[in-house]
Amino acid sequence: MLALARHRSALRQALPAAAQALAAQLQQERGMKLFEIFSKEQRAKRKAQLKEEMQRGYFDDFRDFRDSKGKVFRAPERLVPASHAPAFPRMQVVQSDGSPATFPPPDASSSSNSDSQEAAGAAAAAAEAPSSSSSSGDGGEAGGGLQPCAASLVCLAFRAGAQPMLEAWASPFSEHFQGRSGVALYELAIVEGMVLRMWPFKQLLLRSGAGAAAKYALPCRHLHHFGDMQALRQALQLTNLLTGYVFLVDSRGRLRWRGSGNPSAQELQTLLRCTEELLAQEQRQQR
Repeated sequence: MLALARHRSALRQALPAAAQALAAQLQQERGMKLFEIFSKEQRAKRKAQLKEEMQRGYFDDFRDFRDSKGKVFRAPERLVPASHAPAFPRMQVVQSDGSPATFPPPDASSSSNSDSQEAAGAAAAAAEAPSSSSSSGDGGEAGGGLQPCAASLVCLAFRAGAQPMLEAWASPFSEHFQGRSGVALYELAIVEGMVLRMWPFKQLLLRSGAGAAAKYALPCRHLHHFGDMQALRQALQLTNLLTGYVFLVDSRGRLRWRGSGNPSAQELQTLLRCTEELLAQEQRQQR
């Protein structure tokens, strides 16, 4: 028995740090699943989620992407009125320098105790994120909390293959509004895979965002959310994980316009016009 114990101890010491971290994460996941077994509500939620995932898989996304060329929905011709605009789902994110943040950032004029709780949740959610003492230097990327802007273009993707689509929207947007105040540009990566949430993969993802900060004419914030985002997908109708999505968000975190896939020339013109209209609306409200 003593020899067996020593053998097991030697094996544990031989495991690389990444494998040990993955084993710990798997153990935690098993504990969460065990809790769900004895929770009727969580069991029903998990069953519905598994059913949806089984009904729609990667090949369904690929077929739909091929047939629609990534156009999950057509971009509207005008802004959604502020009184009817839904809120962009608030989430905890990690910036490329490893610092936590809440996105969309809470509006200072409507801040409350709940905002403070969400900020605390952001710090807890990103506590395991690797910190970095270096700054990206360009684009206002590293350090500091996020601030609400009159018009923010949020470029969202679940897969790295959608990056060229996001850039097709973001590049003309950044060139048109270069040097303008009240305009912000974000790239938001949703990372749901458990392995990619672990060190060192997580650190590599954060560094890749920092390295690409200077590719636009506007400063660009690169954000990552690590974890399941089923609620986000349902709220924003993100039915295909292979394409890219863009959202125009106002200073109060309301979703005023959206697009998907590669933009047409008309859609780009509509985005620029709607952003100008949103900036004008925000200026009138401040008077």
